[in-house]
Amino acid sequence: MRLDLTEERVRMDFPNARALYKFDERDRLSPTFHGAPMKAVDVLAEFPTCQLWIEIKEYTPEEIQEMKAERDRGNPNEYHLKTWLTNNFKFKFRDTFLYRFCEEKIDLPIVYVCFTNFDSALNSFFRSQLRILLPTGRANPRRWNKELIAKDRIFVVDQDAWKRSLEAKFGECVRY
Repeated sequence: MRLDLTEERVRMDFPNARALYKFDERDRLSPTFHGAPMKAVDVLAEFPTCQLWIEIKEYTPEEIQEMKAERDRGNPNEYHLKTWLTNNFKFKFRDTFLYRFCEEKIDLPIVYVCFTNFDSALNSFFRSQLRILLPTGRANPRRWNKELIAKDRIFVVDQDAWKRSLEAKFGECVRY
């Protein structure tokens, strides 16, 4: 299945997907429109063995430099783009989980991919933050019977890392 996202200037083709669609739909007439004031990942691809949730973020070189410079600042009251983006990634996952739960479609493992145009150091920073902010595994094994997401299924990657590491690790779930 092929999906062209003009807003994000991305084309994705997942031949083995049983469903592929823009999940963060704004068109009220679309069958995938949610109608709730919550966040959502950009793309959802469903496969026989997993669900692939994709959030796409592209920033200008100046904005990326600003994010890199933020680590040198010490004022906690100052606006930080990295903090905002980390929270955005977190809430996109959580709200999508709520949508899918209410649709009764949390039946397969989730692979969460934040697709960026950042370098590997910045991607690594965001991935480590998400692994802290999203409860991975069974957060409390005495009470949780299911895991929200496995730690090794959260990724923040650029196009090269997507092809190099995700295709090999998850096969049909990320091949395009």
